[in-house]
Amino acid sequence: MPEPVGAGKAVKILHIEDNPDNRRLVRRLLVAEGYQLLEAEDGLQGIDKAVREAPDLILLDIGLPRFDGYEAAAALRAFPSLATTLIVALTAYVNPGDRERILTAGCNGYIAKPIDVDRFPGQVAEFLRGRREQVEPAQQSGYLRELNQRLVQRLFNKIQELEKANRDLTARSAQLESLHRIGEQITSQLSLETLAGELLPALAPALGFSRLEVSVVDSDTGKLVIWPLPEPGKAAAPAGGEGRLLEVPLAIEGRVTGRLRGWIASADLSPADAEQVLRIVASQVAVASENARLYEGLRRQMDELRTTQAQLVQSAKLAAIGELAANIAHEINNPMTSILGYTTLMLEEGVETASRTDYLKTIQSEALRIRETVRALLDFSRQRDFTKERVDVGQTVKDTLALVRRHAALSNIAVEERYDPDLPLIDVDVPQCKQVFLNLITNALDAMPNGGTLTVTTARDGEFVRVDLGDTGAGIAPANLSRIFDPFFTTKPTVKGTGLGLSVSLGIIQSHGGTIDVQSEVGKGSVFSVKLPIPTTPPTFS
Repeated sequence: MPEPVGAGKAVKILHIEDNPDNRRLVRRLLVAEGYQLLEAEDGLQGIDKAVREAPDLILLDIGLPRFDGYEAAAALRAFPSLATTLIVALTAYVNPGDRERILTAGCNGYIAKPIDVDRFPGQVAEFLRGRREQVEPAQQSGYLRELNQRLVQRLFNKIQELEKANRDLTARSAQLESLHRIGEQITSQLSLETLAGELLPALAPALGFSRLEVSVVDSDTGKLVIWPLPEPGKAAAPAGGEGRLLEVPLAIEGRVTGRLRGWIASADLSPADAEQVLRIVASQVAVASENARLYEGLRRQMDELRTTQAQLVQSAKLAAIGELAANIAHEINNPMTSILGYTTLMLEEGVETASRTDYLKTIQSEALRIRETVRALLDFSRQRDFTKERVDVGQTVKDTLALVRRHAALSNIAVEERYDPDLPLIDVDVPQCKQVFLNLITNALDAMPNGGTLTVTTARDGEFVRVDLGDTGAGIAPANLSRIFDPFFTTKPTVKGTGLGLSVSLGIIQSHGGTIDVQSEVGKGSVFSVKLPIPTTPPTFS
């Protein structure tokens, strides 16, 4: 008879049982007897604990799910460290041959279920003291062959399950990868028309649907609108599709924005999987539709902003024209005086032919002067599209100065010009840049009511050309320096300033990729520096 187990020390018992009520009952009975009890909920967990804990006795439930007691017993015996460990089966099996099958699988005996609470501790003690049961040798080979066939069949079934699981995993992986690519395509769309009319119909077959239909809540009416919208004068596309209909909401941050409907076409796509796929696609469509809505709103705002900016630019032009009116009057009045004077002389009798010719040449010259002045004024005031051309910024400044030279002279203001002859050409909208220079020059002249000096300098500054316009006026108070580019802010009297000139000028230069900076000292004057980028590509010619 085998030696008693656990003599002189606490006996460690591992109970492998899936039923929690049975585990609690066995624990209560055995712990009361002084045994150390370990527990496992299934066969695989039990094998792991047996290898790690090396128990003195394993109580093994035969009716375990998935990996039953027969398989667990055979697996336990395969470990050298458990080859002689005492294993007792707990079973409610009463069919002929059950006892022999249990013993052939590797158990040393069995205790019948349901457990007799009065006898159970004693039954366990008997096995620990050496009780063992065996199959008759004549019967053992037959039960062993049956057990081997059972294990082989179980292994074959497991292989088939693993192969199916692998196929399912591969298919699901491919589906998730496809959904990821589809999600990227959907969320990159900024047009609901393209999303609903082109992208979703093309993607539906790949997802197992005959048709995908998206509806979005109209922000004005609150009603669902099916996209794509029908063309004016044409009827909407017929609703519905082939297959079972599924419908899920579109939602952004808990706010329902529409719905996505899909008609299942693939027989391989279960309703549960189809709904999961549809929900994933719906989350992407919801993001895309929200992005499209925001983009459309932003586009409208940008259009409105461009319109407003164009209106501001034109308003600033008109304001500048108003300030130029007096100068233009002088520019036209002087040649008109000459024209009228020489015309009067010609009307007098006795004017010699040679003198008449000189008079006519003078009249022609002065008339051309008037025409050029009027042409420059009209060109400046005309509203036009933003068009860049490659020019010499120094020449642009000179052309602008021509409009105010007489005003400067009459105001006792000297003009000092320092142009860098080696400056590279730059790409600008010439009329807009002239407007900026005219506004800055006019401001400089206004800052010197008692005369002074206007200094105009062009130079290269890194990757920019710089135009400095300096005056010797009163300067700008530090408190106003941070506000001079704000719309409608002006330090001029109301009758002279609109407060738009510097703001519009800054917007024009920034639209060219440039900057306007100012340095000013009260009592000494100010310098406005306009920087415009040097182009990195050669000019193109048409």
